[in-house]
Amino acid sequence: MENSEVNDYLDTLDETIESSEESTTSLLGEDSGLFVEEVVVPQAPIVSMETLPITGEARVDDALGRLADLQGLPVHEHVDVFEDVQRRLHETLADLAGQ
Repeated sequence: MENSEVNDYLDTLDETIESSEESTTSLLGEDSGLFVEEVVVPQAPIVSMETLPITGEARVDDALGRLADLQGLPVHEHVDVFEDVQRRLHETLADLAGQ
């Protein structure tokens, strides 16, 4: 490629960049989605005794109350809590059904 061809090519690139900066659909502008000013991380809802339903059955309410423990635990420990709650609810239902 000769110098004049290189210069023409660079001029073309400059014009393209300038026109894309003016355009609302620029390659690296806000419309491209490549840059995010603020990242929103979804937060788990806060579970507390006030937000849990009251069933009137002490064993069910106690088992559901265990869900409040999730707030302070790392995610990988949530499974143990869910399994404990499920086991306790299952036992309560079986007892109430007379099994």
